[in-house]
Amino acid sequence: MIDFSELPTDGIKFEQLIRELLIRCGFEVHWTGVGPDAGRDLVVIEKSDGPLAPFERKWLVSCKHYAKSGKSVGLSDINGIVDACQAVDAQGFLLVCSTQPSAAVLRRFKEIESKGKIMMRYWDSIEIEKRLNTPATFPLISIFFPKSSKLFSWKIYNTQSPSFWAANYKDYFLYLSSRTANTFPALSDVEEIIRKLESIKLPERKSWDRHYIRPRAVYFDNKHGNFIVFADYLYPKDEYDSIVPPQEIKKVLQDGMGLYSNGASMWYITHWDIRYIPCSQISDHFHLDHKDYYEPFMDRYRMGLTRSGFGSEMY
Repeated sequence: MIDFSELPTDGIKFEQLIRELLIRCGFEVHWTGVGPDAGRDLVVIEKSDGPLAPFERKWLVSCKHYAKSGKSVGLSDINGIVDACQAVDAQGFLLVCSTQPSAAVLRRFKEIESKGKIMMRYWDSIEIEKRLNTPATFPLISIFFPKSSKLFSWKIYNTQSPSFWAANYKDYFLYLSSRTANTFPALSDVEEIIRKLESIKLPERKSWDRHYIRPRAVYFDNKHGNFIVFADYLYPKDEYDSIVPPQEIKKVLQDGMGLYSNGASMWYITHWDIRYIPCSQISDHFHLDHKDYYEPFMDRYRMGLTRSGFGSEMY
């Protein structure tokens, strides 16, 4: 289970977690001003393709973080929610809490909803954890709960192919495939592959735009005991001159050498397919694991076919 008491008691990190969770769930999210309890509320736009026509619904979201004390959210914590919803023209109110609402709060929700003007919903700690366990949201566990994430190091998802899997590890999303086996590569080996990628020393940045290396897929030729690793080097588009050049990365990763060596021999020969991708990190389109980094190459990830020469796609 996730220990929500890892988050500071001031609630700021909890609010940030819920904001990121809602965004990754596909909602349009905005901060409001200061709420009635001096905390910040969120306004969320829910967009849906209805049976006859698309529609939008606005929700006011209130975050309550009491995991340290373990107390329930009480009536005093939701004073003025009807007026607050009307102030932002919200059709729904969502209470998100790191513990649980009290019975009195749930009764109050039913009373408000029975009047037919505002929809009332809540996410307690159990619901939040459930919503964090999806491919899109799983990385948030590693980002916000470093201690609890040790219990959630891997999450493997089935695909339609018996030798192809989607996976979350830490804050990464990647695909795992095998040549003929009906099981994914040993996760300890994939962890070693990611450790090698993480060992590459990237330029240190104080600003918000940074250099990243993100694993995309690991293909294991179980017949011959070889790996092909696909990864992307993302860098600010105006900083070509500061990137770590392919020859240095090749030296760190020991491209074409064994994943392991004891000095006398090596095993699991590993080839690395690294694409260099310039990106505008201020863009709304930017995401470290954007679908554009996966969809054009799915067959190559599945069959272990390289995308290009090492580092050849530098722009």
